[in-house]
Parts: sequence; C-alpha cells; structure tokens
Amino acid sequence: MKKYYLLLLALCLTTIAFAQIDRSKAPASGTAPKVSIGEYESFTLKNGLKVLVVENNKIPQLNISLNIVRDPLLEGEKSSYTQIAGELWGKATEKRNAKQLSEETDFIGAHLRTSSTYVGVSGLSKFKNQLMEILSDVALHPSFPQEEFDKIILQTKSGLHTSQSDPASIMNNIKSVTLFGSQHPYGDVITETTVDNITVDDCKNYYRTYVHPNNAILVIVGDITLPEAKTLAEKYLGKWKTGKTPKHEYTVPAQPQGRKVVFSNKDAAPQASIQVTYPIDYHIGMPDQLALNIANQILGGGDFQAKLLKNLREDKGYTYGSYSRVNADPLPQAGTFNAFAEVKTNTADSAVTEILKEMQNMVNAEFSDEDIQRVKKTWAGQFSRSLEDPATIAQFAYAIERYKLPKDYYSTFLQRLENVSRDEIIAAARKYFHPENAYILVVTDRSMKPQLTRLATDGKVTELDHYGQPVAESAKVATDATPEKIIRNYLKAIGGVEKLKSIRDMTVKSTMNMQGMTIENSYKYLIIPGKPMFMLEVSLAGNVMQKMVFDGEKATIAAGGATQTIEGEKAAQMKEQAYPILELEFENLGITPTLEGIEKVNGRDAYKLKIVMGDAITYSFYDVENGLKVKSVGTQGGVTQEVTFEDYQPTPFGLVYPYLSKTSMQGMPIEIKVSDIQINTGLQADDLK
Repeated sequence: MKKYYLLLLALCLTTIAFAQIDRSKAPASGTAPKVSIGEYESFTLKNGLKVLVVENNKIPQLNISLNIVRDPLLEGEKSSYTQIAGELWGKATEKRNAKQLSEETDFIGAHLRTSSTYVGVSGLSKFKNQLMEILSDVALHPSFPQEEFDKIILQTKSGLHTSQSDPASIMNNIKSVTLFGSQHPYGDVITETTVDNITVDDCKNYYRTYVHPNNAILVIVGDITLPEAKTLAEKYLGKWKTGKTPKHEYTVPAQPQGRKVVFSNKDAAPQASIQVTYPIDYHIGMPDQLALNIANQILGGGDFQAKLLKNLREDKGYTYGSYSRVNADPLPQAGTFNAFAEVKTNTADSAVTEILKEMQNMVNAEFSDEDIQRVKKTWAGQFSRSLEDPATIAQFAYAIERYKLPKDYYSTFLQRLENVSRDEIIAAARKYFHPENAYILVVTDRSMKPQLTRLATDGKVTELDHYGQPVAESAKVATDATPEKIIRNYLKAIGGVEKLKSIRDMTVKSTMNMQGMTIENSYKYLIIPGKPMFMLEVSLAGNVMQKMVFDGEKATIAAGGATQTIEGEKAAQMKEQAYPILELEFENLGITPTLEGIEKVNGRDAYKLKIVMGDAITYSFYDVENGLKVKSVGTQGGVTQEVTFEDYQPTPFGLVYPYLSKTSMQGMPIEIKVSDIQINTGLQADDLK
C-alpha cells in the first residue's frame, strides 16, 4: 500500500509542477557553482626554485617550462638586447654546440624554446629524464656562441628593414614612445643603431644578473607523478646556486590631458591604421577587473554584437574589423586601453570619430542587460571548456603564484562573473574609458594629415617617423624647383637625355635571395617607338620557373605548365614596365608628376614626386644634391611596394644604374643585386618570345 501511495504522491507533485511552469519564459538560471578545478601540486627546492606540477596521464606527453620572474628592464641605447639574449640562450651550451643541441632534441622528438624569461622543452613522457637534462643544461650552462650571436644580429637587422614600412611595426613604435617615453622600459624602440650597440657580453651579463632559481618558477605538466617531479627537479636543478636579482622602479606614465593626435607617414598607403589609446592602472586581480573586461567586451571585445564592429563594419563600411583591448600590467599605470582598426585611408578621421562616440556611449551606459548577459554566458562557456585542457590548470597555477592571487581565484570565477552588476560595469566604463583624454595614433599617407587636426583638442598633429622619433621640419623647396626640372636633373645624373634616348635594347640580369633560395632574374627590353616590348624570366638553379612577355599590346605569363594571356586595359597598364627608364617617357605617356615637398631618405634630403598612372599611385624620391632616384613607393590593387635604390655605378655604355635595390612588399624583404647589364646588343622581337 505504501508503494502505491508514494507513486500517487509523485504523480500529483509532477502534475502541480507542470501546471505552474510558464512556457513563455525561459527558466531562471541557477546560482553559479564554485568550479572544481584540477588540483596542482607545488614544492620549493632549497635554492628557492618554486615547482608547480599538474599531472595528466591521459596522454604520454610532458611539457616543462622554467619561467624567470623579474622587473621590466630599460634597455635604452641597447634596446632589444634582452630579446637577443633570450634567443641566443637556447642556441648552445658548454657541452653541446648548436648542431648537437638541435640533433639531440630532434632525435627524441622534443621541442626546445627560449626567451629572455623562459626556457621550455616538451616531448614524450618516456624521455622525461632526457627532457629535464636538456632543459637544465640550457638553463644552467649556456655558452652564448659568437657565431650564433652574429646570425641573430643579421636576422634582427633584416627584420628591422622590413618593419620600417610595416604599419603594425610603425604603430607599435609610435605608441611605445607616446605612452611611455624614453625613461620607461615600455618606451624602448629597436633600431639598427641599438642593435649595433649590443655585444655577446651584454647577453652574458643579462644571464648572470637576472637568471637565478630564487626568482624562477618551474612548471611541469603532463604524464608525471609528484614524486617523479621532485626527483627530477632535485637531480637536475637542485644544485643551481641562488643569486640576487636587482629591482627597478620607473616614472609612472601620465594620462593625456585632452585628445592628442600623433601621426606617422606611410606613403601610398591604401589603408590607415588607427588607435585610440592611453595608459591605465590595471593589473590582474584588481577588484573591478571583471567589470572592466565585461565593459570592454561590449565595446569591442571581438564578437559580432560588439559596438565597434557593428558601427564601423556593418553600419559605416569603413573596415572589416574594429576592436578594443584592455591590457593588464604589474607596473603602476602601465596597463593600456586600445581601440583600433584598419580602415580605408580617406575614412581615417571619420572612423576615429565613431570610435570616440562608442566609447562615450559606454560611459553614458548606453548598453543593455542583454549585452551583459551575452558576455557572461559566452565567458562561462569558454571558461568551462578551457578546463578540459591540463595546460589551462598550469596557467592558472602559474598566475596564482606569479601574481600572488587567492588560491580560489579561478575556482570562484563563475560565481564572481555572475555577481558582477550593471552598476559595477558602468562604474568601470566611467573609470577606464576616456574619449575626451586620449592619444589618437594614425599611420597612413600624409594626404590625410590635415583632416586629423580637427580630432585634436589643441588642433595640432605631432608627426613621428617609423621609429617614433620627431620628424624634423622639412627643408623648404627652392622657388625654381619644379617636377620637370627634378626629372631633367635625374636623367642628366644617370647619363643624359641624348645618351638615354639612344638605347634601343637592354638586358639586365640580377639575383635575389628569398627564404634561403637564390633566384635569378633576366629582364630584356626592346624599345620600339609606341610599342615597347619586354620579357622577364625568373629562374631557380638554372630552370625557368616563370616567364612573362609583353609584346606591346598583350602579355602572356607562363608558370607551372600553364599559360595566361592578359589583354585590354590590364595589358595597357603594363606598358610602363616595358621602359627601362620610365621618366624618359613621361611626356609621351601623358604623365604629369606633382611636387609634394622634400623628405629625408637615409638621412638625406630628397624631392618627393607624386606620379599617377591609371589607378596606380607612386611616390618617387630624388636626392636633392645629386639628382639620383633613391626610393619609390607605390600602390596598385591595394598592394603597396617600397623600393630603395643604392650602389649606383656607370655601365660600359655610360648609363649610371643602381646595382642594389631593396624591396619590401607585403612585409617580405627582398634584396636584388644586378650582376650584368648589356645595352644595344641588337635584340629583335623574336628574342623576346
């Protein structure tokens, strides 16, 4: 009887429950639970080395990382020396040269990585002893070989050459200088001069000064037990001697007063890089951290409902994406707020205005409860999924130890996220979003500079070069300087108009190194009045990889066994390439350059001419003193190419030609060296087929 009574009671309760449910409303969310995060173990060696262990025996993998905890360093005239020291750190040890170290790690399928504050090795857990031995050898006995140092210096300087025309690198430099200045470590800018100032001894001194066990945290993640980890750590790192690490303090960055515009020129840029930014006092673990991050996510955190993306992309069509970030930093007032986008050049000022407007809307609390809930739900899901990865637990453990966070900081994340109120988010937006007091950074073509003045509170625009240094006032153009005279001087400098017009054919052979390969180029020009022809062959190891022929009317391109024919307007645009000296043909082609002023190129004054050919815009720079063309920057079809011309030499014919050119296109550096020039050898049309 009791059995039937319980069944009847259950049915009644179920009926009542269903009768009380309102199906038109979503059920209320339950209280967020305290998450059970996988535990990590920790211990400390006698030398002060803190060790964190996260065991995961599901896969036979092991990841071991040694993290150095130190203050940021002001590098000044040796800027990038810690970066170079970090790279050199992992090249060789006292008992293993670079080749041996590479071969031994490859043999066991391991991966070794180093930076100025990190040595990490990963591989199969069955090689745990070998992995720890390699890590300890690199960490305790680096040799800093001169030959490897020299290679890193060359690679660094090559990268700097490319970065001079890279909008992201330029933006990073002007931002560092503007927000932090030369007396703060985050204001350091890497230049060829600072790289040249660095020596191997600087790298060794850095290691001796800052790499000690008592300011390091060793993190071991993977298929290993705590007793095994203790045995390995003690065996390989237990005899590492302690040391005293210097502490550093720096001037606290100041908030801008009013809106200040900082501009850097990138000739012929089809896009503008824009940022609204300033320093903020924001560090991990602060009470309003979650409120600030929610406010930022609503503003421009990355999803398609974020205000910046909806405004600048969907509504205005200025860009594919606009975002905002808040970056934490342990130094006072050294965190940053950034709202940024890559936009069409002629919309740079309008796009900045819209970013400032959306920031003000956040300050005015013009966002909905639905916005808040969307962010909370998204983050809760992402956080829960991240817990499936043992590396996440290791990251949490490291952050707790590194930043002295409460032990339950991450296990209570969902509870704290749920409890963030609308009022707290509004307060965070008003505390950290300052559209009225911000730096506005813009990298684009100088033609936009006048429009940017209206964005500045004082109506002024500060111009910095690609390294973040003030641009000196340009020399005044002489009253008798005209584009025609500049072109005449150039033609005179390379041989004279009469001699240049006597060129009937020309063959130029050159080589270029690209990604470790030596590529051979052969240009052949046949100058027929009104119908110039040219052929380009690109070869690798003596084999023609690509061939382009322009017969004066159409072009054919052969590569990889396929042939493409280009006719009509696109072929007509190739006509300029058929002239070895285009300036000689300006009048015939109806090209009328305009003089844009004088700018510095490699420290020398150069006239800047703007040349428009169809939809292509090119800026050519001619040395004021000797007349030679020293640089060309052009854009066509959204692609920008920059070329510098060096090592001018006379040919047997009498033409003075640049035997070295350095090209940067789409961030890739290419150096082209001329090996041979032949003129008026009797080429015929059949020779260009």
